[in-house]
Amino acid sequence: MNFQDASNAAEGAQTLRDALNAANDASRTTQNATQSGDAGAPGTTSGSQPIIITRDGERPVSIDMKDGNLVISQAGNTKVIPWREAVPAGAVQIAWTIPATLFILLIGWPLTRAAVGWIRRRSAVNQDTAALEARLQARFASMETNIDTVAVEMEKLAEGQRFTNRLISERPVGAVPVPASANMPVGAARP
Repeated sequence: MNFQDASNAAEGAQTLRDALNAANDASRTTQNATQSGDAGAPGTTSGSQPIIITRDGERPVSIDMKDGNLVISQAGNTKVIPWREAVPAGAVQIAWTIPATLFILLIGWPLTRAAVGWIRRRSAVNQDTAALEARLQARFASMETNIDTVAVEMEKLAEGQRFTNRLISERPVGAVPVPASANMPVGAARP
């Protein structure tokens, strides 16, 4: 697209804006005349009328819609533009881009952040669960070791108790127990 095409497109867009403004003004005038009951006022016929734009010192421009085409006339020169071509393709793309961008920014971005946060929280919960499980495994292993130690010590005590009971049962019936001296060390031979 060269500069001349861009300039022509800009002029066409301005002409179209002017035509739309004039159409809105004509529509308001028609509505006001119809509401006031002034059916004989100029510009209030029931058929389609062209919009005529005049500027000081320029020839008037007539804009009309016929058979789905935009017809622009000025001083005998007529230009017929299919309605689909009246709007530049770039404007259509921009018209779709703006809502898509707003959708992404206003709806898609928060949803994405929420999903990522949910995934992170689940990951953190999984990590916390794994750490808790590791701590519990370590505690269970420690408890198992301690229980085994207590079981061995209890077995030693039981063995000592059985030994003491066997000595008492093998002792002669009328024997007098020998008192232990207070100064005698433990485990020393008795006199």
